[in-house]
Amino acid sequence: MPELIWEGKYDKDGRKVAPLRIALPFQTVETINESTADRERNLLFASMGRETEWRNRLIWGDKKYVLPSLLPEFAGKVNLIYIDPPFATGADFSFTARIPDNPETEEDES
Repeated sequence: MPELIWEGKYDKDGRKVAPLRIALPFQTVETINESTADRERNLLFASMGRETEWRNRLIWGDKKYVLPSLLPEFAGKVNLIYIDPPFATGADFSFTARIPDNPETEEDES
């Protein structure tokens, strides 16, 4: 399986080094009440055995501090966290992906 490697990930004996985790408390800036449709959807999830206490969150901050703060609540429960690229840095984070016009009809070149 592929692995991301960076300086300091392993110590001189080849053991993984635990990352520094500084957990900070979150401050709620704004709360938006759910609509009737959302409440009804939550009732549906409850009947299907899904957790109903979830609230979507928009978290603004440096991932260095935000992700460790999420760890106690979400460790082992989340498969993916989408992190927007930094804004107002002056850097261009765009890229071009080449996708065939009709991938289903592409000829095998072997």
